[in-house]
Amino acid sequence: MKIAVVTGASSGMGRDFVCQLDAADTYDEIWVIARRRDRLESLAADVRAPLRILALDLTKQESIE
Repeated sequence: MKIAVVTGASSGMGRDFVCQLDAADTYDEIWVIARRRDRLESLAADVRAPLRILALDLTKQESIE
């Protein structure tokens, strides 16, 4: 299984990168990480690839644990 992991995926370059990965159609699943779950869920509606949504703030220790 081919998986891509993108942090900061809720907006800007991270979101654009997810769309480019989706267009390449080479990944079975894309894991998207960002603080704003609602934006990640919105992104899921815009791409064909299955997304695994991880609403985390990687600057906080409790998100890493």
